Amino acid sequence: MVLESQKHQIELDIPPNLHKKDGLVISVIIPLYNEEKTIKKVINRIPNHRVYEIIVVDDGSTDKSLEKIQELEQDNIKIISHKENKGYGSSILTGFKYTTGDIIVTIDSDGQHDPEQIPLLIKPILEDKADIVVGSRYLGTCNYKIPLHTQIGEKFVGNVLKYLFHKEVGNNQSGFRAFRKDCIDTFENFLYTDFGLCTEILFKASNHNFRIMEVPITLKKRNYGTSYVNLLQIIISIGSCIVLYTFKKFRILKFVPNLVKMGLEKRIIKK
Repeated sequence: MVLESQKHQIELDIPPNLHKKDGLVISVIIPLYNEEKTIKKVINRIPNHRVYEIIVVDDGSTDKSLEKIQELEQDNIKIISHKENKGYGSSILTGFKYTTGDIIVTIDSDGQHDPEQIPLLIKPILEDKADIVVGSRYLGTCNYKIPLHTQIGEKFVGNVLKYLFHKEVGNNQSGFRAFRKDCIDTFENFLYTDFGLCTEILFKASNHNFRIMEVPITLKKRNYGTSYVNLLQIIISIGSCIVLYTFKKFRILKFVPNLVKMGLEKRIIKK
């Protein structure tokens, strides 16, 4: 089921280059996989949600998640369904394809992010201070203890990002983000369709010299459902992403042995 979205004017101070004839459109992408207990609340808590374009990308859910959305009977919700589970990154990329907004927000469907903080997330873009904004639990508050491996991983990715591109993003694996539409339009050939996409987006954005800013958010503990994160898969995905973009940054691919190149060809797209 796909419901057509509607465009509405939002009463905010908007830079001239973000105006459309029929007003500013905010697109909210919600990747979804088996979150029947939280998805309805997440949508309902989007502030003034009827003035947003809400795009739910269902990644092959097997529970009653879609039924819960349909109970809302809102005409500004667009549901895009994957026939089979393709992963978090693939859901985000699908959502990008269907957005019509000038600003695009991504938010998780498990209830850990606070939808009421969306205005805080998009404010730096509206004030023309940033092109991409990342919601940071480190700058804000986190209502549960962050696993040590997560802290170490984000610290490592952050240091590489700072070394390669002089960008500082502490909570670099956060899925609560906002983008100017024209940033998304310049991104081509994403290599990762899993959790590595969070890292790749920042590396691509940095390579394009986009302005990236973090803002404080509140991260809540998951109360329902199960996290589908595979730690080993994440390590491999993010690790290979860092290697590939390091090679690209220093243009050393031509010096890499052919045997190694053959192993990387499934991931890398030369530009």
